[in-house]
Amino acid sequence: MTADPAAGLPFSHPVRVETIRQRGTKAEVAVDAATLPRIAAALDIASLERLDGRFTLTRNGERVRLEGHVEAALHQVCIVTLEPFAVALSVPVRLDFLPETELAVIAARAAKDSGEGAIDIEVNLNEDDPPEPIVDGVIDLGAVMLEFLALSLDPYPRKPGAAFESPEPDVLMQSPFAALARLKRDE
Repeated sequence: MTADPAAGLPFSHPVRVETIRQRGTKAEVAVDAATLPRIAAALDIASLERLDGRFTLTRNGERVRLEGHVEAALHQVCIVTLEPFAVALSVPVRLDFLPETELAVIAARAAKDSGEGAIDIEVNLNEDDPPEPIVDGVIDLGAVMLEFLALSLDPYPRKPGAAFESPEPDVLMQSPFAALARLKRDE
């Protein structure tokens, strides 16, 4: 979730951790019109008309909590009709961030507790996600927005009202040889 220039993200909005107040810092991020087509191409969607986020960042020592929403207006291509259709998204965001060094200590402690270098990961669905790393004192809100947008996209978008109609059962039940025999009879 943090900025890595080598990652080639189409959009980045870095925030230095030391600028975040303990009582909370508001951040509003709007992607400019020139960047929207690059994001649409990276996410393989027909078009992206609007992408913005509203966040509150609070800091407790080195730990940072991010809460807010990512909103987008876009077009996806229907898998049934192959026509683009409008989609509006409002995605809630809630993340915790820790410096990389603290995360490394936590991971080492977990590996030591599990014994012999084997890492056993237990996933509880009712728990919050583990903290994300703060790299070089920076949290990239652009990367957060792109990740949450990508995760909220429907992988099989279907235009409202579009329905797949399967071929008639008679056609499905025919063998290819029956179709060839009918062609031969028609000669």
